[in-house]
Amino acid sequence: MNKDNADYLKERLFFLGFGDKLNEELEKKMKAGEERFKLPITAEFTKGDKKEIVEYSLDFSKSKQNDMYFLNNYRAILANAEPDKEKSQTFYVNKGKGVTAKEAYNLLDGRAVHKDLTNREGEPYKAWLQLTGPKDENGNQKIQQFHSAWGYNVEKSLHKHPIKELGDQISTAELVKSMEKGNLQPVTFKKDGNEVKMYVEANPRERNVNVYNEKMQKQFQGVKEHTGESKSKGKDTVQDDEKEKKEKVDDVDARESKTKGRKMSA
Repeated sequence: MNKDNADYLKERLFFLGFGDKLNEELEKKMKAGEERFKLPITAEFTKGDKKEIVEYSLDFSKSKQNDMYFLNNYRAILANAEPDKEKSQTFYVNKGKGVTAKEAYNLLDGRAVHKDLTNREGEPYKAWLQLTGPKDENGNQKIQQFHSAWGYNVEKSLHKHPIKELGDQISTAELVKSMEKGNLQPVTFKKDGNEVKMYVEANPRERNVNVYNEKMQKQFQGVKEHTGESKSKGKDTVQDDEKEKKEKVDDVDARESKTKGRKMSA
């Protein structure tokens, strides 16, 4: 077994959020000289008062030129009591970097994650990532990217709400950092002289934040009444808004497709 290679892989596992629980089994597989092997691990995450389980399967392979092993990718499955509602995705690892275990859970649970990425030419860029659309033949959804040109500012969106944690720069920075990792973040709303616990998550597609109460019920939904010449927003107007919103997202997809050499590497 190549000890330096083993130590490097252990370090990568740690920074990808898998800790050290796989280290012993990793060494055992490497010493056995297997050409390819998978290591399973299960993690538990909290969503409000609910516990959610994610099963991971990490894929390792041995170089054909030497005794070096590489972590190629891992498969993550967000379990559900109803099998047909399970969500899964393969996340690829590039030079030991990629979507972390917690970020994978957040993506599978429908949230967006902000990552530092590089293209094939090694040029750095930042983008929000979000799973979207139907699954392909490999059981994966498309990973849509919202680049800086999309104009989404999560901190600006947060300031539209009476959130207590935005009262100082340190708390604000910590809140933004957590949401950029895709976390569903608990916050305190100041409402009618009272403090109410809420949860917020980033929503780059709509350029805002989603807000939930303690029962995970989405807040501030629906169409607001227009008090101008028309008493309320008509059906055609609502449809036009949805069309405009879709066109904006499609425009981002078109621009991304024209940008050559984009490949995710966090």
